[in-house]
Amino acid sequence: MATCPATSGTASVSSSATYRGQPCIPVCSRRRLQSHLSSWSQRQLRRGVSQQCRCNHPPREPHERHTAAVDQANSHSDRAGVSRRQALAVSLATCVAQALPPGRARAADIGLEGVTQLYPRSAAKSLSLSEKQVLEYNKRIQTQNNVPAEFPSFVRTGFDIKILADGYTRDSNGLVYKDFEEGKGEPPQDGQEVLFEYTAYNESGGRIDSSYRKGRPAQVRLGINGLIPGFELGIKTMKIGGKRRLVVPPELGPPVGPSTFFSAKQCEVFDVELVGIRTCRRRQVAMFSDVVCE
Repeated sequence: MATCPATSGTASVSSSATYRGQPCIPVCSRRRLQSHLSSWSQRQLRRGVSQQCRCNHPPREPHERHTAAVDQANSHSDRAGVSRRQALAVSLATCVAQALPPGRARAADIGLEGVTQLYPRSAAKSLSLSEKQVLEYNKRIQTQNNVPAEFPSFVRTGFDIKILADGYTRDSNGLVYKDFEEGKGEPPQDGQEVLFEYTAYNESGGRIDSSYRKGRPAQVRLGINGLIPGFELGIKTMKIGGKRRLVVPPELGPPVGPSTFFSAKQCEVFDVELVGIRTCRRRQVAMFSDVVCE
């Protein structure tokens, strides 16, 4: 039996003791026990832990904290009946919060926001090998989906997107568009109702939705957040009879998630034709009121 020096709060351990399959060395005082054994809390020590051992390997480095957090989460899940997946999620969140400075544990700080850029098709020659492979795959899927003429190509690297198309314009808001017909008259204003035909596509050219399937144009008032932000920006600068293709980047796109049919952050493409503009007014009838557009 290896005994510690005679001091207050001493502990003794067996020289043949092991911890996680490794030989252990004695830890003499309660203070040293507390400093070396991070897996044992002060509460456990107060409950009468008078002896323990520490494996003879160097103290854990910062990159080993994740393993310790996972072990601790697993032990908690065994006692509390929490699933292993939930325990791992908690430990991962803890590690990210500890690794980042205070106030920086946000999605944007760990690279969940990408950059969307517009290039001419001739820029495909300067793409990397992996990007060229992604471009060829995107073109092949678009061909299978029978996309309309002059449909843009997309090269996605993580959350970063490169749009390859000729004749398109990117405005100060990041919206990419191309006019096929300009139309006549004045563009619509906030508060007015617009009537338009549209067809929506994803990056692969798959059709998401279309007003032509419904047999009538869509109609909505502007300025009440009734449209996708990028879509509303694009239609506000159109004229009656105009035809435009909008490429809405993720930062101007719809909300994503399981409650919507947009399952990922990707560009949405809309072919839009502005059919009409109506002026709206509020009508009061006794105690009730409504909005009439004509």
